[in-house]
Amino acid sequence: MRKDPGSAAAAVGSPHARISLADRCVLCVGGLTGARNHYRAEIETRDGRFIHHDGGREDNLHRLTPMLAAADIVICASGNISHNAYHLVKSTCKKLGKPCVLVKGTGIASFLDGLGSLAQPCAEQSGPSARGDRVLRRGR
Repeated sequence: MRKDPGSAAAAVGSPHARISLADRCVLCVGGLTGARNHYRAEIETRDGRFIHHDGGREDNLHRLTPMLAAADIVICASGNISHNAYHLVKSTCKKLGKPCVLVKGTGIASFLDGLGSLAQPCAEQSGPSARGDRVLRRGR
């Protein structure tokens, strides 16, 4: 698949392109199966390590707990996973003190917004809640 040179220039100018993950491991839970390679590319472009769990569709839910423990950051497409996976992500991240962003959309734009919210100052975010997670609220 060829990349459009215009989209590469747009990505360089975007605020998300400046985020460095500094070799942190990012677990993506849920999202679109067809977009998994795009999620991986966005993480690896920012010097991060990518792991993925589909949120209980085909991947066994028992695999999710050790993946959560291994991750430094969790991004969860909350509208595209099982209820059990959603509650497991929230409770485990709270218990382990992991940064967790729950995004409502499943597309790449929602994913990038979630990734970008991890790098913004706390005053601009919805902030870590008492539940130990961060919910990204979108106007789209």
